[in-house]
Amino acid sequence: MASLALCLWAHVAMAGELWRWLAAATQRRRGGGKEPRVNCSATLSVTRPVRTLARGGGHQRRSLPLPPGGAIPEEPRFVEPIQNVTIAAGRDVKLSCVVDNLGTFKVAWIAFDKSAILTVQEHVITRNPRVNVTYDGHRTWTLHLSRVNASDAGTYMCQVNTIVAKSQFGILNVVVPPNIVDGKTSGDVMVQEGANITLECSATGTPTPTITWRREDHLKINLNKTYRVMEYTGPKLQLARVSRMDMAAYLCIARNNVPPIVSKRMQVSVDFPPMMSIPHQLVGAPLGYSITLECTIEAHPPALTYWTRGSGIMLHQGRKYHITERQGEVPYRTHMKLTIRSLQPNDDFGEYKCVAKNSRGETEGVIKLYETDPPTPAPTSPPSYLDKLFKGDPPFDDFQHKTTNSVVGKGEGKAALGGLDESREGGENDVNLAEGDFEERNDLDHLEEGPLWDDERRRAEEARRERGRHEQSEREYPMTNYFGNATPAGGGAGGCLVLQVLLPLVVLARPSCLLLLL
Repeated sequence: MASLALCLWAHVAMAGELWRWLAAATQRRRGGGKEPRVNCSATLSVTRPVRTLARGGGHQRRSLPLPPGGAIPEEPRFVEPIQNVTIAAGRDVKLSCVVDNLGTFKVAWIAFDKSAILTVQEHVITRNPRVNVTYDGHRTWTLHLSRVNASDAGTYMCQVNTIVAKSQFGILNVVVPPNIVDGKTSGDVMVQEGANITLECSATGTPTPTITWRREDHLKINLNKTYRVMEYTGPKLQLARVSRMDMAAYLCIARNNVPPIVSKRMQVSVDFPPMMSIPHQLVGAPLGYSITLECTIEAHPPALTYWTRGSGIMLHQGRKYHITERQGEVPYRTHMKLTIRSLQPNDDFGEYKCVAKNSRGETEGVIKLYETDPPTPAPTSPPSYLDKLFKGDPPFDDFQHKTTNSVVGKGEGKAALGGLDESREGGENDVNLAEGDFEERNDLDHLEEGPLWDDERRRAEEARRERGRHEQSEREYPMTNYFGNATPAGGGAGGCLVLQVLLPLVVLARPSCLLLLL
C-alpha cells in the first residue's frame, strides 16, 4: 500500500515538472530562443551514487554533481511525532507534521487506509472540500479537516519524497453519540392478556452503544412469572404471558459514553374485559339519612361505567343522587361512588347495580340497601364512688370543697375554711375556690376593708360558731370503743385509737365529718 501511494505521488510530481517544462518551451519558441534541455535531475533529487553502464560492458560508479561549496546537505528529518486525536463528530480537527532540513524535498499528506493523496506541499489534491493544508513558513505542515464524521476516522501519513521515502503516522478517532434507528426499533404495542411480546431497539454510534431497558414508572420488569429486574440489558426485551401489571411505558436507552444519552418510549397496552370488586354488598341505613355505595372497576380499554337501580333504571347526577369517579393508583383502575340523599321508605331501598362495559366484555355488581333503626346514643355508666368523692356530686359536695380549699388555703388566708365552704350558697359576690384557683385565693387574702370584707368576716364568724356547736355535742355524747378498751372521746391515747378505728366508717357514712374529726 505504501509503495503504491509513493508511486502515485511520484507520478503527480513528475507530471507537474513536465507541465512547467512544456510551458517554458512554448514561451521560448514564441520568443525565438533555443529549446532547453530537459534536466531530469530536477524531477527527483538523488542523494546517493548510482551505477551507469560503461562502454566496455562493465559498470562504472559515478555520483551526481555536488552543490556549490562541496558540502553534502543533511537529509530531512521529523522533529516530533504526529499526535493521535479523538474527537466528536461534527467538530474540526488539525494534524501537524514538523519536518526539519526539508530543502528542495516536498511534504505530502496521505489518507493511509484509503491510499488517497490529500495534499502536496500547499496544494490540495483531493476533491473533498472539508480538507485543507497550511504551512507556517518554517517547518510545520498542518492538515485541517472540518466537520469530521465517522468516515474520516483512520490513519493519516505525512511523507517526504526522499529516495527512500520518510513517513510518520497519526491516528484520528471520531466518536459519534448514539442514535436510535426508528426503522429497526419497536413502537407502541397492544396485546391481549396472556400473550408474549418482544420489544426491539437498534442504535448506531461510535463506539457501539449499549442498550438498556427500564419502566417509566420505576417498577420492576416482569420477564416471566418468577424473574423480575429493575433494568435489562440487550437489544431485545422479551415479556412472557403479559398481564395487566405489565401494562406500562418502557424506555429503550442507548449510551456509549459520548453525550448525549438517547432513549425511546414504547407504550405496552394489555387489553382485558372489565373486572369489578365491591367492598360492601349489603348496606343498611335509617330513614332520612344519606348513604354512599362504592365499587372498584379494572378494565382496558377504559370501560363505560354507570349506576342502575331496580329493573335497570339508569341513575343520573342530581339532587337525589351524587355520582363520582376517581382514577386509581394504576391507569386501568377506577373507583366509583353513588351517594343517595335523604332515604325514603318506598323509593330508595332495594338493589343497586354498578355496571362497566368495554370492547372486551362487560360486568356488573349488585349492592342491596335495606332500612335500619335510627342510631341511639351509647348508655353511660353510673359514676363510681371516687368520681363522686372528687367531683363533688351529692352527698360528697361539701367534702370536696372543704378538701380542695384546705390545700389552697395554706398561707395567710383571712377567711376560715368552713366559712368559704358555706359561702358557696351566698350572694353573687362570693369567691369560689373549689377548683384550686391560687390567684383568686391570693386576691382574697389582700382584700381591702369594705362591704365584701365585712361579708366574709361575718361568714367566718358563723363558721366558728358552727364548729363550737359540733365540739360541744361531742363532749356531751362521748364515743365508746366497741373493740375492747372503752375510753371517752378525746381522753388521751384512747381517743386516738377510737379515731383510727372509726375514721373509715365515718368517712363512708358522712365524708363531711372528716374535717370535724380532724
